[in-house]
This record gives sequence, structure tokens and C-alpha cells, in this order.
Amino acid sequence: MSVPALTFQIHNFIRSMCDDGLVNEQFLYLETARLHPLRRDALLRTVTAYSLSSKGLFSAITSQLEQQQVDFERVSDLARDLYARSSGIGAESVKCACAELIQASERKDKDYCSLALYWTKNRFSCLRDKFETLVKMERSILNLENGQ
Repeated sequence: MSVPALTFQIHNFIRSMCDDGLVNEQFLYLETARLHPLRRDALLRTVTAYSLSSKGLFSAITSQLEQQQVDFERVSDLARDLYARSSGIGAESVKCACAELIQASERKDKDYCSLALYWTKNRFSCLRDKFETLVKMERSILNLENGQ
């Protein structure tokens, strides 16, 4: 497949992610950054960094909720960090789920926190699967452009 055809396919894939509510206009802006010759790998780096940091935050939140005495302030701080990161990349569905997790931690409701965390992880999992596909597509373009 040619680079223009793959680029069009990526654009349509990202548009479908937006239509499904997984990402918002902020993520669409990141797509346009990748069109600049000096920032071809910007989307790859951003998606990879977001995924790795999110996994770490999920692990830390899970650890907090598994404690006998939950530090709800810490859970709230971690959830706010995840919210900010999701907002920054345009991960709309994860951001919305994080809002519920923040509310649950502010209420100091361990059961609701656990449920909200489950829902947030679920939304992240859906998005991560799409990101993995997107990364493969983007790597195909970079390989074609580099003659590999």
C-alpha cells in the first residue's frame, strides 16, 4: 500500500475513533502535527507515553484501593493526574470515566471508587486497543518512507 493510501486510512481510523467518542478534537490536532516532516513520529511518541503513564497510574490507584485504610486524597490526586493526561491527549472516554473516579474518591466511597476504576480501566482498554492499531499503521508509513 502507498504512503498516501495509508495516510488516508489512518485519518479515517482516527475519525472513527472520534465518532465513537474515544477521542476528541485535541487528538485530531495531534494527527495534524504528524503531517509535519520533522514531527512524523510525534503521534507515536505521544500515544506510547500516554499509555505507559496511564498503566502506572492505574497500578498506583489499584494499590491504594487494595489498602485496608484507603488514602482517598492520594486516589483523588492520581485520578486527577490521569484526567489531566487524558485531557491533554484528547482521550475523551477515559477523561469522562476519570471524572467519575475523582467524584468517588472525593466522597470517600471505596466501593464506588472500585466500580469507577473498573469502568475507567475498561474505557482505557478500548482506547489502548485502538492506539495499538494506530501505532502499527503509523509504523508502516514510517517504514515505507524510510525505504524499509
